[in-house]
Amino acid sequence: MALVEEEATSSLSALRLSRPRSVTLLGQVDENQGAPTFTGRMTLDQFCDLTVVHNRKWAEEAGASMDSVTQREIIDSHASGLAKFILQGLVSTTLASAEKDETLPSSVMDALSRIQDRVGESAHYGLPQATLVLQEVPPFRHIKDDDGAAIASRLVMQAGKYFNVADGQHRRDAAKRVREFLHFVIGNRRTPRGAKFYPAEDAPLGSDEVEAWIAVQKTFQSATVIAYEAHLGLSIDQARQLFTNFNCNVKPVKAETNLEFDQSNPINKFAKEWLKPHLENAQVTDFDLRQLGSINGFLFLGKTSIKQAPYDNTNGVLHAKKFWTFLTSLPEWNRPGTILREVPLIKALAKCWFMVHLARRNSKSAKSTHLNSYMQNTTFDQSWIESVPGLKEHTIPTEAGRRFSPTHNDIVGSIQRHIVGS
Repeated sequence: MALVEEEATSSLSALRLSRPRSVTLLGQVDENQGAPTFTGRMTLDQFCDLTVVHNRKWAEEAGASMDSVTQREIIDSHASGLAKFILQGLVSTTLASAEKDETLPSSVMDALSRIQDRVGESAHYGLPQATLVLQEVPPFRHIKDDDGAAIASRLVMQAGKYFNVADGQHRRDAAKRVREFLHFVIGNRRTPRGAKFYPAEDAPLGSDEVEAWIAVQKTFQSATVIAYEAHLGLSIDQARQLFTNFNCNVKPVKAETNLEFDQSNPINKFAKEWLKPHLENAQVTDFDLRQLGSINGFLFLGKTSIKQAPYDNTNGVLHAKKFWTFLTSLPEWNRPGTILREVPLIKALAKCWFMVHLARRNSKSAKSTHLNSYMQNTTFDQSWIESVPGLKEHTIPTEAGRRFSPTHNDIVGSIQRHIVGS
């Protein structure tokens, strides 16, 4: 548990984990269902430096017992997504602060704007509160008003002592990734290829771009905070129960609700801001955001998920608009009895469009004319289903003929191979 010195397997580890001095944090001591807690705020820098995550990787590296593990392993894609979100917010905050204070030259402001375009933006950037644990109750210094009543407290984190993260380990890992990214960019004057949350640039950065990243780093170090609640005096079993309470007693949000609320994912924004109005103008109201997301995943990325959507995707948006405009203008689109509006069929056509116009690996660009002709001249009916090798096996007989089964990926594969090859 935290508030015990981390064990290290080498002198380098010991130096890395040690802090030369104590840290004082301002907050409030309260009780949460009878147990003492300390609530406050810390910078993202402090969040990285004053906390540890007691998962299996930590136990192996620190030489600690597996009995002290209170967290699951890091999910890389989740941490990368949060890192992108944090970086978006840092750039946006830096821009807003500089516009108010007029502290940065216009060339650096322009560079910040270009960075924002590359990383994307959201409607709001607040990070949820983290939940931390200390195994023992630390020393406090109480701040009192004129009547002697405590109005705040200072928690003294002694050198070598750390909070254990009970809820928020992916936020912490994401913050560390962003911090390392900023250090690399400023130190090497280029963006790293390994970062999954910002597109790499081959050319070295100019002085304005470096100044822009330095301003973002200052925002990270001092102008961005995360709220936390630290539970004090918990045993390992109690810390494990806290993890379970946070992660296993929560009902997941429905995908449709998440897509309706989300203002950040650029492919989802494309669906809400351009595609849905386009379909409504074509008198089509059959598709919800979840269905459009799965179609546009194939159209933009060649896969059903839109979670890894790139933010700098002007070319993808251009081809997506061409696809939907072409698709909804086909005579077959409005023919009574057509199956062209079936979601798995549109997914397959979107995947073919991606392979012809956007794919870098296994590109089928030579099939462009063939794909357009196929979409324009095909009658999508029951006879067409039987003409596509293997497709009939993925349909279910009905009174009106046949309908597609839920095995959409197999359907997409069959149609894709039939039109543009594998």
